[in-house]
Amino acid sequence: MFKKTLAGMFGLLISLAACQSPDNAQTEQTETQETTAVADTTQRTPRPKPENYSFKGVEKKRVYICMDPTDDLFHQKHDCPVLVSCASTFRNLTLPRAVEAFDRYNCETCSADLAYVFDESAVRMETGLGDK
Repeated sequence: MFKKTLAGMFGLLISLAACQSPDNAQTEQTETQETTAVADTTQRTPRPKPENYSFKGVEKKRVYICMDPTDDLFHQKHDCPVLVSCASTFRNLTLPRAVEAFDRYNCETCSADLAYVFDESAVRMETGLGDK
């Protein structure tokens, strides 16, 4: 009886192993790795540091940044789709620090209303360098 049960279990194991197709699994894994590699190589280089900016009225505003070296955006919302797709860690810091220390620009998805921070004419008028 024990030999029949053991033989039955052994037969079941062999049939399960025969159903597995390791070639297909390897092909799918290779395709996934190739797709990931293509996505990683298409990352853009970050823009140069912002030259003109003014934080009047938003000096204490807190924003989020992705610590990925290719990212150059700050986000107002922690659940912004662009920020959530970050493969690195997040940081929460003040807007002036995000711009001055980390060279970040506003995210068009969640921070479009802060684009005025980089408006050159507004910065010139505030500093007294604009035409009056």
